[in-house]
Amino acid sequence: MERVIKTNLLLETADQVSGRIVKRFPQSGLSRVAAEVVQITREAVKRAEIIGRPYPALRAGLVVLAVTALALIWWEIRGHESEVFTVAWLRQFLDATKGSAAYLGAIAFFIITIEIRLKRRRALKAVHELRAMAHIIDMHQLAKDPERLGSKEEPVLVSGRPMSADDMYRYLHFCSELLAFVSKIGHLYVQNFADAPTLAAVDQFENLATGLSSKIWQKIMLLERLPSDAREVIDAEVTTAGMADSARHCPNP
Repeated sequence: MERVIKTNLLLETADQVSGRIVKRFPQSGLSRVAAEVVQITREAVKRAEIIGRPYPALRAGLVVLAVTALALIWWEIRGHESEVFTVAWLRQFLDATKGSAAYLGAIAFFIITIEIRLKRRRALKAVHELRAMAHIIDMHQLAKDPERLGSKEEPVLVSGRPMSADDMYRYLHFCSELLAFVSKIGHLYVQNFADAPTLAAVDQFENLATGLSSKIWQKIMLLERLPSDAREVIDAEVTTAGMADSARHCPNP
C-alpha cells in the first residue's frame, strides 16, 4: 500500500465536501469558503509538485562545479607526473590545492542550500495561507451560538434566515470538516520535501486546526444535549419565522 496522500483523491474529496455544503446552505458565506478551499486544493497540488521537483539549473551548477574540481585535480597531477608518488608529495599536493578546494566547497554548499531555502520559502508561504484560511473558517462559526437558538431578539442567521437546531448542527459539522481538510493539505508540502523547519510549520498548523475544531465540537456537544422536545419547539419557531419572512417578501395578489 502506497503511504502517501493521493492528489486525485484529495481533489475529489474537496469537491464532495463543497458540494454537500452548497446543497445544504446555498448562497451562504460557508459555501463560498468551501469553494475557496477547492481552489486552494488545486493550487496546493501544483505547488507541492513544484516544491518536490529538483531545480535543474542548480543541479547543473553542481555538475559544472564537480567537473571543474576534477579538471583542477587532473591539471595539478599532470604538472607533477614526473615526480614519484610519496606521502610528502601528497602533502604538498593537498597544501597547494586547499585554497581552491575551500572555494569550490563553499560554492557547492551555497548551491545545495539555496535550493532548500527556495523550496522552504515556497512551502512556508503556502502554509501561512492555509493558516489564514483556517481562521476564516473559524470566523464563520463564531456567531453560531447554540444558546441563541430560537431567540427572537438576536437569532442566529445563515443566508439571512434563522437557523434551526439541525441546521446549526450540520453547519458546525461542515466547519469542522473544512478545518480537518485544510490541515491535510499542509502535508502535501512536506510529502516530498522532508525539511525540518517546514515540517515544524506544518505540525504547528495542524495543531492550530485541531484546536479550532475542538471549540466547534464543544458547540456540537451542546446541541446533542438538547432534549428532543426543545429541538421541536426551536424548529417550529424557525419555520414560522421563515414563513412570515417569505410572506413579507411576496407581492400581494
